[in-house]
Amino acid sequence: MNFKEIINKNFLLKYFPLIIFVFSPKIDVISIPNYWQGIRLDDIIILIYLFFFIFKHKFKVYPNLINPEIFGFKWILFFPYLLISMIIGKIYLLNPQWIIVIRYIEYIGLIIILSQMNLKEDKVLLIFKIYILLNFFVVLLQYFELVGGFTSRGNCDKAINDVKSYCFDKEDITSICFFSCDLGFMKNYVLPGGFLNKRVPGITGGVWELSVNLSICIYALMLLEKKLYKILPYLFLVIIMLFIAQSRGIIFGFVSGAIFLLNDRKKTAVIFILSISLLLIIYFLNLFNFKQVITDRFIIDYITLTKIILGTFTGDLPLKIEILGTGLESMWYRASTWQELLLHLKNSIILTIFGSGGSLIYTESLLIRIISSFGILGSLIIVYFSKNLPLFLLVFILVTGLTVDLFISFKIFLFFCLLLIMLKKIKLN
Repeated sequence: MNFKEIINKNFLLKYFPLIIFVFSPKIDVISIPNYWQGIRLDDIIILIYLFFFIFKHKFKVYPNLINPEIFGFKWILFFPYLLISMIIGKIYLLNPQWIIVIRYIEYIGLIIILSQMNLKEDKVLLIFKIYILLNFFVVLLQYFELVGGFTSRGNCDKAINDVKSYCFDKEDITSICFFSCDLGFMKNYVLPGGFLNKRVPGITGGVWELSVNLSICIYALMLLEKKLYKILPYLFLVIIMLFIAQSRGIIFGFVSGAIFLLNDRKKTAVIFILSISLLLIIYFLNLFNFKQVITDRFIIDYITLTKIILGTFTGDLPLKIEILGTGLESMWYRASTWQELLLHLKNSIILTIFGSGGSLIYTESLLIRIISSFGILGSLIIVYFSKNLPLFLLVFILVTGLTVDLFISFKIFLFFCLLLIMLKKIKLN
């Protein structure tokens, strides 16, 4: 038996990079000055495996590694346009974030690696199930303040036990360093009880990342599992975690996408009724302080919320003082940032057409990122490239992408890739 056969027959060896990508926590192995996010284990694994496949194919990247038949080919085709937009943004002094180019190249490397691995649907589904179970275990430990967790920038919402050093800004990182950066603590780690409002992230870098990835896992289970009883336990665990995470926009996106997910109306109705029953039980027993979560996060002034969103595009945002105490403060701050990004496009017809390349690493909205970074032409190209996506996924992306900058997260991009790879294989079969 040769080396290749050994790898193909051993699950852990064949799926080693994928296991690292999915389950590795957000720990910076090497920190980069003036950036919250440094180089992590998954970045290193991508680099190693990418070089391995390039050498293996004797540097014949096209058509051996990249060709129209591989998953994500259209994503790769968009890369030159990204560079054009960023150059234009630089010309107009809008300071595009060039680290986005590095992240995009990393995604191209991920696409190549996943394409070369020839993933099996049942194995990916198994990884999704383990991901749900592991996260539920960690989420409970974090919620009851038994363990902490790793996030993109540690805890910067409040001091922990009056120790301000557990909060850091990117300016604290002044040189290339390993793990702690001489800050006296591991900068990605949040102590038990340090998560704001007990919105815990599980093994991910944040509650929004946890919620999106769990949603994708359930979509995959609903599509690939034939037996309803095999889906329900995981669905119930995910519902509980979604409400602990309290990511309002992602919950709306998850429900909206699920409506268009299944053609089996009976199966959909059963899942819907049982999910509502579970929510009612949790509500009346007030598990995980559920009543307060509903009051604080979901019983809000949706008319004012609509005004804030529309005001982003019309330039007529409500005054800040009108928003205080409504629970919509974070949304107002987001909208004010979005408004500024969109105003950049009005400086020139060139910017309006081609975009500014992205002057922020995080825009907290996929839709605003697309419009502001790539302009009218880039937005139309992305719409064209997305035309073959399943309807449920398009709905999920549109609703969730209103308030979440989805694909700036490596793990979210990874989970979308895995889902789409499985869907493509199902279609081919």
